[in-house]
Amino acid sequence: MNASVDPAGTVRQVAKHPWFERAARLGYVANGVLHATVGILAAFVAAGGKAEADQGGAMGALADQPFGMVLLWICGIGALLLGLWSLAQAFLPENELKDRLKSAAISVSFLAVGFTFGRFAMGNPSDSGKAATGFSGEMMKTGPGRALLIALGLGLLAMAGYYIYKGATRRFLKDLSGSGKTEVSRAIKASGMLGYPAKGVVLGAVGLLFIVATVQRDPEEASGIDGALKAIQDQPFGPIALVAIGAGLVCYALYLVFRARYDRMD
Repeated sequence: MNASVDPAGTVRQVAKHPWFERAARLGYVANGVLHATVGILAAFVAAGGKAEADQGGAMGALADQPFGMVLLWICGIGALLLGLWSLAQAFLPENELKDRLKSAAISVSFLAVGFTFGRFAMGNPSDSGKAATGFSGEMMKTGPGRALLIALGLGLLAMAGYYIYKGATRRFLKDLSGSGKTEVSRAIKASGMLGYPAKGVVLGAVGLLFIVATVQRDPEEASGIDGALKAIQDQPFGPIALVAIGAGLVCYALYLVFRARYDRMD
């Protein structure tokens, strides 16, 4: 007699498996490595150096380091694991709809980052700025495409506001379980309060560039994170602001490392 298979039960068993959850935490570390590298590159650019301060530039810089390819593979696997874990959470019927949608969005984000890490590890890098410019150029050819770009820019601005709000009000602490150590708790609070607003400023700058590029019909303006950071650098006191943003991104990376240890994962 064949036993009946319960797909929902299988998904629940996999999604709730403690080892799957523990392995998925590596994704936060991978994201932290990525943000720390972008932050360092931003400070380097502010000091007059030549670098691509975005996801592609960060992965390229990591690849050039000793054991860089190994690090890229580890980060890629970690991001993919967190993406798959989040995808599993999205299919749990007991979770609220908003939580399932949030898990699905997180899954898409981390799976994309994981695949990008993998491409760099296999020696097939991509240029984030050119990809953003090419995407914008194609979308600007039609009215609906331009409307979508404006909506994307506004969405990034809304997300930027949320990140700044989350950092200023310490709402990020709700994502974490208690550390039990005063020194660690203080470090978590400080890194989150500095890191979230820095991340928000970057997202807001990218969103503004998408809107400006669409209004001006100039896809070269929509060059992603690197273009946004260099646009900040061109402003009065821009280098100082860029150094501050770079330091904030490093703080955000530190928070992500703490999150890998203390995230509630529920």
